[in-house]
Amino acid sequence: MFLPFKKMPSYSRLWIYQSDREFTESEVLAITTTVTNFIKTWQAHGNSLVSSFEIRHNRFLILAVNEELTKATGCSIDKSVELMKIIEKNYQVSLFDRTKVAYFDKKNEITLTSISQFKELVAEQKITPDTIIFDNLIQIKEQLDSLWKIAASKTWLKRYFENAVS
Repeated sequence: MFLPFKKMPSYSRLWIYQSDREFTESEVLAITTTVTNFIKTWQAHGNSLVSSFEIRHNRFLILAVNEELTKATGCSIDKSVELMKIIEKNYQVSLFDRTKVAYFDKKNEITLTSISQFKELVAEQKITPDTIIFDNLIQIKEQLDSLWKIAASKTWLKRYFENAVS
């Protein structure tokens, strides 16, 4: 069952899929239709999943489920992964590359870099402890406002600053 994202409870479970490029406006519209139609019929063991999604920054597809009502099961999660793979194929994007870190660069634009390149950018001081990154490991909706866009030094990436030469 589709519910507008803003109406999803704060404890809703999240999955964040990061695209390796921005979607165009027409792609956002088409993906919105596809995902909305999927959610309207998304179920776990015959029970509707109260769920929603948002596309933020034309790059992040955020899927949310209210698991207080019905838990997402392995099969239902597999169905959502299948959907994301279809989106990948149809729009020639990568949504599953967890080796890329998205951050706001000095021009306040979203940039993606590999973990190995991230280390180099820290060493070159092009990424600082205060650089805002997208922590796609968050798991519940209430974390979107406080922990999704966060200083790199407050995430699992902090170890790269601890080891950086000053």
